[in-house]
Parts: sequence; structure tokens; C-alpha cells
Amino acid sequence: MTLRIGRIAPRVGGIALTLALAACASTPSRIPAALVQAVEAKAADGRFDSAWEAARTYERFNDPRAVGWYERAARATPWTFHNPQAEEALGRIWTDGQLLHGDGPHVVQGAALRPSPRRAERWYRAAAEHGNPMAMLMLARFHRERGQAASALRWDLRATIYNHMSSESSRLPQAIAPQDDALHPLVLDIQKRARRGDADAQVDLGTLYETGMGGLPRDGNQALRWYRQAGDQGNVYGQYFSGLLLGRGRAGVTRDLDAAAGWFARAEAQQFYLAGESYWRERIKPPFWTFD
Repeated sequence: MTLRIGRIAPRVGGIALTLALAACASTPSRIPAALVQAVEAKAADGRFDSAWEAARTYERFNDPRAVGWYERAARATPWTFHNPQAEEALGRIWTDGQLLHGDGPHVVQGAALRPSPRRAERWYRAAAEHGNPMAMLMLARFHRERGQAASALRWDLRATIYNHMSSESSRLPQAIAPQDDALHPLVLDIQKRARRGDADAQVDLGTLYETGMGGLPRDGNQALRWYRQAGDQGNVYGQYFSGLLLGRGRAGVTRDLDAAAGWFARAEAQQFYLAGESYWRERIKPPFWTFD
């Protein structure tokens, strides 16, 4: 069964989280009480940096209270490009059900967290929807390891567009190559869902046209058509990729910085930090890669 990824709000219920962390009671914290007091007193200011420092401190001591502080960091205001770092960290923690062991003097080995694929996907998706490049790659890996080929393909394609990966350096062309002179089943499914109005599938189809993968011709105008349709439905990747393609002016698309800026502004309004002007102007600078 193909997992259909929807827009997922980055929230973890207090009751569910308490139950999930209950197993940690058997692993006593060795973090000094004075350090706990100092870190939490500083973090009371509500700033991202303070919450992040508290989360990292707890994680160095393998203390599950790190989870709650990463959540606070993810929700901290004013929102900045740092918030998705906390979201990505939560995806990592829930994927494996464990904390990263730091080099502190009182590290307790083997935190008794339990993996939660649902929470992991939720937080990775939140980070990716806010522009975190690592989350794109981690989502592809996450779904691939669970045999969810369509979802893995989606994030592999998005990472390919973002990272300027060419056909030669990507495993994707062979993975979705036509079979017996017919399009790969995953590509056929993307086409079907895109035509029915599925915004995520429209972005997928746009990436296939932009890269010329999956047996489809490389056609920037077709790519832009599908990106725009997704973007008009509020899909942040449809908006961002429309901006990139217009800003770069590749694959037969006429370069139009004003139109690109409009799409980037729409993506930035959804807290997609890569769509900020300082970021997108760097991403559209030549030299360009090609997917030929």
C-alpha cells in the first residue's frame, strides 16, 4: 500500500508523549541538578537558542527530557530557519527511538525511548515543509527502508531538484526506467493522481519533466505547468520549484525574475525558509547543472 503523505502539523500530544517516555523511568538521569536548574532557568525566556541549548544539554546526558525541549525549540518565536533543525532532530529521535550520545562525562548508554514511525514521519515532514534539506533526504531514506517506494521517490526527486543532482549522479533514472516499452508503474500512478488534482503528485510530475526522468521528455514548460498547478493549491514545493525554474530559466523556460520572486514570496509566507530572498538568489546563480 502506498503511503499518502498529507500536510502534518508538528504536534505531539502530551498524553501520548508521556506514555511513550514512561519506559525511560528505568534509566536514571545523571545530569547534575545544578546544571538542570541553570539550563531551564535560561530557557524560560522562550527563545529558540535557549530551548535548543537545553535540548542539546539533555541529549548529551541521554536524558529523555531532551524531546520536550526540542519541541519547544521547534515552536519558538520569532520563527527562523533554525526551527526546522529542531523538527529534524525530533524526526531522528523518533525514527530510532534513541538519543544521540554526547561526549559529556555522565553519558548513560541506551536511553529507553521507543521508535515511533508515525511521529518520525510527522517531524521530518514538518522540517521538509519548512525547507530543511536534510529532512528531504531523511524522508526518502525513511520511506525506502519501509518499502514505501512511491513516498521514497517523491522525496528523492525533491532532493534531486534542490541539490542540483544530475541524471548521471542519481540512481533514480534506472529505478523508474520504462519497463517493456511502457512507463514505470510509479510514473503512471503519478500521472494519474496529478491529473486528478493531487498537488503532491503534480509536483512529482513536474520534477520528472524537469529532469527528463521516468521515460518522460525533459520539458521545462511542462514542469512549470505542473508546479504552478500545485502551487496554486498551496503546495509549498510547487511554489518553490516554480520560483527556481523561472529564476534559472532552464529547459526551455524563459527566465523571469519578477515572476520567480512572486512564487518565492508565496513559499516564504508558509515559513519555507529557503524561499527567503537571500537564499533563492544564491540558488538561481549560474553555473547551472543539467539533467541531460
